Amino acid sequence: MASSMIDKFFENFQGDSPVIQSFGYWGHKIYEDREIWKMQAHLIVAALFPIYIGSHASLRRPPSAEAPKKSKDGDDEEDDEIQVEPTMEGFSPSDAIMFPIMAGCTLAVLYFIIKWLKDPRILNLILTWYFSILGVFGVGKLAADALNVATTFIFPLVWSSRKETYHVDQELRKQLTGNTIKAGILQTRKAAPDKSSPLAGPLSAIPLPRSVNSFLWNLRALVTTNWILRGYIHNIVNLTTRIRLNDAIGLVLGFAAIVLYNTIGKVWWLTNLIGFGFCYGTLQLMSPTTFWTGSLILIGLFFYDITMVFYTPLMVTVATSLDVPIKLVFPGPKNGGMLGLGDVVLPGIMMALALRFDLYLHYLRQQRLEAPLSLKPQEKKLVKTKYQDATGLWGERFWTSNSTKITEADGARFPKTYFYASVVGYIIGILTTLVVLNIFRHAQPALLYLVPGVLIALWSTALFRGELSLMWGYTEDGSLEENWEEVKAKREKDEKDEKEGKKPKDDTKKEKDTKHAHHVVLFSISEPKRRKVAKVESESDELNLGEPAMPKGVFAFKGVEKGKDTKPVANGTGDDSDEFSVSEEE
Repeated sequence: MASSMIDKFFENFQGDSPVIQSFGYWGHKIYEDREIWKMQAHLIVAALFPIYIGSHASLRRPPSAEAPKKSKDGDDEEDDEIQVEPTMEGFSPSDAIMFPIMAGCTLAVLYFIIKWLKDPRILNLILTWYFSILGVFGVGKLAADALNVATTFIFPLVWSSRKETYHVDQELRKQLTGNTIKAGILQTRKAAPDKSSPLAGPLSAIPLPRSVNSFLWNLRALVTTNWILRGYIHNIVNLTTRIRLNDAIGLVLGFAAIVLYNTIGKVWWLTNLIGFGFCYGTLQLMSPTTFWTGSLILIGLFFYDITMVFYTPLMVTVATSLDVPIKLVFPGPKNGGMLGLGDVVLPGIMMALALRFDLYLHYLRQQRLEAPLSLKPQEKKLVKTKYQDATGLWGERFWTSNSTKITEADGARFPKTYFYASVVGYIIGILTTLVVLNIFRHAQPALLYLVPGVLIALWSTALFRGELSLMWGYTEDGSLEENWEEVKAKREKDEKDEKEGKKPKDDTKKEKDTKHAHHVVLFSISEPKRRKVAKVESESDELNLGEPAMPKGVFAFKGVEKGKDTKPVANGTGDDSDEFSVSEEE
């Protein structure tokens, strides 16, 4: 009985059986359409690329992590402790109504202009210059961050071998090893005698001439230093921020890309590069604020996309008539393919929100209740974990992947459950779009399939994990911060003063304006303050720091509050001493 069933099964794979014919048919069809499959695979990867990197670049300190402490004197500029908080444009529920209306009006205006002009060359020229100006900054930001990521691979802050973890100290120009003492302030580390260059991995063991090592340390300082940029134009601009050399190089590369785009022809890869820049920047500037607001916006655009593609000629006419970098294009058979930037950005801002929610949950689960000595045992205080930077540490993550110790790269390592769920939903949605496109041979509204894919993936994940209430209550409007009541009261007072015609009181702005009282235009780039290395004349001087004497080759770093000067003090009397201690200047 069993043998006869097996024989019948294998008969399906012999001669002219339907199974063999089916395999042959589909195998031949896949081979014939291989260029189409390549193009569609290219489309999927190109759509996910800016979403993935843009979402990770949008990470910032969540309200579940400890807020940074401000300096006691409040004068950050004097200490060059410039804090650049990422700003995001948050949406409100009313935007769920206005988004489709504004998008529809814009599309209709473009459609009628194209029909009125009959030749869209003039409109293309105007829009090309407009998007070219924006593209300089979009591509510039993308190029600068790409250079910063490359820098972390060449000159990482920390890296690990199988046996040891090395911390690269630029100002001491040494690679340090040793564990941090978590329970106390003092961190004891020693210099690695065989690591004289700032390079990581096997390259660090190569003996190099002193001049080469000096060049590498200088190069590392050049590309990793955060310079202080100050710009002032009377009553117009008052700017203080941090920049790197890579930011300037990125801006030059962005300008070069736009020049090439407008001179050598609008080739597909330059069009896509500009599109990547737009998507990358937008994901860092726009936030749905809450998951339910983002869901409302996507649902509204879901119906907008269906109406404009299936029931009006507006979308297809505008998309095919305009030759501007507002879409991703892919070379291939039958005039290739394209994907609007809206099909990347709109689901992308929801996916970026999911990644920030993952980071919020990561720190939320680390919160604990403790009873300080000043309080009664039953009066416990909520203690949050200090935030570790989670952006731009790709090189450190690579070099410390085999480390068992806590490093600076651990801030970028956290569970990304909701983000990966949204990525799966996006891939399913775009695959469905391509399948339907191939079946019906008609342009498809991608949001028709992407919106359900992303939203179902996110909300079903929250339902399955029992975190619906957390997901529903998560917001980026600042109300989850500890000082929200104070911020809210100040905001309401400023709004009231503005309605009454009074100027909101801003002590910080007043103080800055006082510094520039005699300036009309000011522009400067300065180097941040560095730690100074000083000699300790005797062992007693070191003991005055309140720490035990250290053996030769040991570094001690004493934790300090932000805004206080930190001075490394050499332990010893020789010029080439490898002994240092860092003390806090009260």
